[in-house]
Amino acid sequence: MINSRHADNLIWMSRFIERAENNARILDVNIIRPFAGEGVLWEPLVAVAGNVEDFYRHYSVADAATVFQYFTFSQMNLNSIYMCLRQARENASAVRERLPREFYEEINSFCLVVRACINKVNEKSAYAFLNLIKRRSFMLQGMIEAIMSHGEDGAFLRLGRYLERADKTARLLDVVYLQPRSDQEDFWLQVLESVSAYEAYRSIWGGQITQREVTSYLIQQAEFPRSLIFCVRQALAAARCALPNRKGVPEPICLMERLEMRLRHITVEEMENRGIHQFLLDFIVENNGVGNEINRFLFAEEEAL
Repeated sequence: MINSRHADNLIWMSRFIERAENNARILDVNIIRPFAGEGVLWEPLVAVAGNVEDFYRHYSVADAATVFQYFTFSQMNLNSIYMCLRQARENASAVRERLPREFYEEINSFCLVVRACINKVNEKSAYAFLNLIKRRSFMLQGMIEAIMSHGEDGAFLRLGRYLERADKTARLLDVVYLQPRSDQEDFWLQVLESVSAYEAYRSIWGGQITQREVTSYLIQQAEFPRSLIFCVRQALAAARCALPNRKGVPEPICLMERLEMRLRHITVEEMENRGIHQFLLDFIVENNGVGNEINRFLFAEEEAL
């Protein structure tokens, strides 16, 4: 059985890599793409990747330039792209003996490349920089599938990835619902493109792009790898592989099973009646609760041994 601290490092290494990629996606849809930045409410955006109060301790105004800096290179924001990759590298170092050499070298290289970009990314190069973050994240995920053990180690990596991805898909949806242009088709096209969902969405809905259909797709489309239900199911499958089952079903698995069941059975009408913002907020809280319960479970298991 894997040591609990090793498991925790694997989960968080995977979460930080996914978090860096999702920061790039959020910046892409809100700042970089055509029409992005027009009338954007910046404080809800800041709250996705940090703390609004902390932001204003370092910046006097929230605008495209300061939010971009806060999300990308700020060393005061532990959730910035650069700091996420630094923390992922630290987690990787702690379990280096369990990782393929090529994988560890790629994480280290990724962190160094981003550090070299500090103070060099401008308005013209921002789009290319964010694409770099996404591509390097894809490479690491591909390496996990191609060369990592698909036993406990791989399961903990997948568990971290999908818990984080579910959280950030929900937060992205929540933020875009608060924006002034959330009733416009071109805005929702940008949302789809920011999560690489446009082509997959069109295969089901054709050219019809509405707030309602996009929201339903990103919450309940079971075959799309960034939807909430897909992420919860993948995290659940990983947890069943990773978490020991000595005294009945572990509590984190019970929580995920209930969360998956609610996502599967709720209708769009029920979400709207409840309020999309409240539905997403409740999901984020429950998903975070799963992460906290996994941490408690792992270290309780270690103390019991």
